[in-house]
Parts: sequence; structure tokens; C-alpha cells
Amino acid sequence: MAKWNVILSTTEPYNYVGMIQVRQGNKNTEVMEATIVENGLPYDLSECKVYFESVVGGKYPVQLETRIVDAKKGKIKYIFDKYSMQCLHRQTANFIIFKGEDLIGTTQDFSYFVINAVSKTEGEMGSYWQSIEDLIAD
Repeated sequence: MAKWNVILSTTEPYNYVGMIQVRQGNKNTEVMEATIVENGLPYDLSECKVYFESVVGGKYPVQLETRIVDAKKGKIKYIFDKYSMQCLHRQTANFIIFKGEDLIGTTQDFSYFVINAVSKTEGEMGSYWQSIEDLIAD
């Protein structure tokens, strides 16, 4: 089940997707389903591959394949992973569409926010730093 259902356009200048907040370290739970549209109509993704694309933190390029849910209706599913969530705060991304070897389309950019997971937060325990994961393991 998707946490976010959004509509992403290849032609409109902006994608207003609302607040997409993903928690760094969550596995297989940060799911976004998107309907890709062109001029207000669903983009036919038959025989296409769609990739999530971002330069995370302004320096780490990420390109990951998505799953096409309904090609005729332009529906895709993307699960944020450790690569797309490797840097905190606001990130910018888009989806690119390939048919064979040819790049045939791209959505306009959208933003998502990566927030820190408590289990990844270090805390001071005496004279050294220890994460909550380390404490649980002990």
C-alpha cells in the first residue's frame, strides 16, 4: 500500500505533490505511487521502463528502476531506499521514461524530505557515542 499517491506531469511547469516525508532507514515502507500525465492525460507506459532520478545531497547521483503498475494509465510504484534517502533534508527528484534505449520523457521535478530515524541518532553514553541500534544489540 502506498503512503503517497501523486500525479506527476511531463508538461506542466510544477508538480504540487504536497509534503512527502520519508524516514531515513525505513525499509520497504516509504512507498509512492505516481500517475504520470502529459497534457492532463495519462502517459502510456507500454513497453517502457521508468526510473527514479535524483542527485541526492547535490552530489550523489541516483537512478533506480520503478515498477509499472498500470502501463495504459501511467501508474508507477517507487519504494524509497537507502540510496534515495542517504542525505537528510529536502531532495529534488524526477522520473525518466525510456522506450528501448531512447529517453522519451521525463516528469517535472518534485521534492521530498528525508528525516532522521531515531534508531540512527547517536546519543552520548558516558565518554563515547552509541547509537540506539548498538544499545539494542547489547
